[in-house]
Amino acid sequence: MVFIDGQNLYKTCLELYGHPLCHPHLLAEHLAGPRTNNRVACRFYTGRPDPHRRAEREKARNLDRRLDLICRYGATKQTRPLRYHWDWGHRATLPEPGPGVAQQTVVLHPWERPHEKGIDVLIALDVIEFILTDICDVAIVVSLDRDLRETPMALRNLSRLIQRPYRIEAAVPVEFDYGQPKRLAAFNYTHQITPSLFALIRDDTNYTVADHRWTIPVFPANLAEARAAKGI
Repeated sequence: MVFIDGQNLYKTCLELYGHPLCHPHLLAEHLAGPRTNNRVACRFYTGRPDPHRRAEREKARNLDRRLDLICRYGATKQTRPLRYHWDWGHRATLPEPGPGVAQQTVVLHPWERPHEKGIDVLIALDVIEFILTDICDVAIVVSLDRDLRETPMALRNLSRLIQRPYRIEAAVPVEFDYGQPKRLAAFNYTHQITPSLFALIRDDTNYTVADHRWTIPVFPANLAEARAAKGI
């Protein structure tokens, strides 16, 4: 079973690959590999903007369209409402800080900052519950959230309650196809989501279109279909 921290994956892919979206069910299929003859279970976790806020209404609608398609292809969605609080922010584009960088003057504006709360706890609790109750014997966590790295340790502390072998693995996006593999401590294995893999599972569906059903033919059902569509 693959547990995907949607917002964490969104931000990291945007930073590394310049595009935030990928197909969760294709990523889950790749991570499971040949270990199962059945379709791997995939759980997608994300915060949901408040549709009752005018500024957030379109974001919520677009996310709902995406989640609808994700669920049609076998994934299970787990959402929590975003929380908002007032903060100060600026609209200027600042250079990266470092030695020799000149001072910058910006104008601060008040705004309501959205926060995703509880997703990492929800993922950790689900992983522990599903391992303990024998719902899955391999859990793959897709996230760079440091808090989730406590999950393998928690399972080890509960090992006397687990009467069978199990594995807990991680999957993280990386900047290059080749290089030193990234390993997250405590996990049995760390999968690398490379640029070439992301190109295969990238989601280019336009969720701002009111009737987005026309995009379903380019929403691949499996990796073989994705390779054929992308000519890989």
